[in-house]
Amino acid sequence: MRYEGKQGSTCVPEPDPRYGGRFPWPFMWTSGVRQPPLNPGDMANLHERINHLRPVWFEGFQLNVTKGCGVNRTLGASWNLSHVTPSGFRFGGHFQRRCNDSVLTTPLVAFDVNPMTLCTNLLLLYRPVRSVGLELALQLRPGAKPYVDEVSLQYTGASRTSTVRCSTPDTTLDSYRVSLDHLVSVNDRLCFGVELLCECYRGAQHTNVAFAGRYNRETSTLAATVSPEAFDLSYWQKVSGTLQMGSSMIVNQRQNRALGTVCYRLEHEDTVIRGSFDSDWTVGFTYGSSNHYNGTLGFVV
Repeated sequence: MRYEGKQGSTCVPEPDPRYGGRFPWPFMWTSGVRQPPLNPGDMANLHERINHLRPVWFEGFQLNVTKGCGVNRTLGASWNLSHVTPSGFRFGGHFQRRCNDSVLTTPLVAFDVNPMTLCTNLLLLYRPVRSVGLELALQLRPGAKPYVDEVSLQYTGASRTSTVRCSTPDTTLDSYRVSLDHLVSVNDRLCFGVELLCECYRGAQHTNVAFAGRYNRETSTLAATVSPEAFDLSYWQKVSGTLQMGSSMIVNQRQNRALGTVCYRLEHEDTVIRGSFDSDWTVGFTYGSSNHYNGTLGFVV
């Protein structure tokens, strides 16, 4: 039985004669949708997702207070009691003008100061054009010349990132570290890269090459970095809207060390809990609340 309208025409469309009798008319050929490659970031942030799960490592007591003064300005202070890291009080801030389409268009300045000695850590980030970024980390001390801790120049393309970094771990010029890395996205999920590292410590030079890759999904990420002397593998997964978990394995032949870690991050309203368990029986835990203040209390066993 079929229904006919007022003009005697059926409401069921006729089959498309292009497909013949072997291909039913409700099916159609259509072109697929392919996502373009995304920018993969740089090699330093390859394992960024699992690093966000790890607690902030320190031994003792630390209290952090952060106050937002608008969209682009943040002030903070910290009080630390420890016999491993320097104890005392520090305050700092984070300032930037604005962003244009998620790209920083004007300089960003971040600093923290020790009010007793007036020693200051200063970070400058500037993008003169959309695809080029310059970052500079300085240490300022009263009565002394500014000390350049690290300087980097980065090119950011639509599907690739190239970065040159130079750091000096000591005030003398006989120790330095220079790296050149390049990371390319194959598609919207997969990226590969290579890093060339040249470091010198008290006249002894060493050169190394590392290869890296990362596979991204909406709820999981697998990343790996391989070199002749080290291996780093990490896996991150979003279990639910409030729970994230990850695991990593690091092998370093030069340090003769292998370490496995399982970590998690639990978020509930204005509370963030981070925890980790290492294969060397190290347990870490931090608790943070941003309701009226931002505090952190942690311990290492």
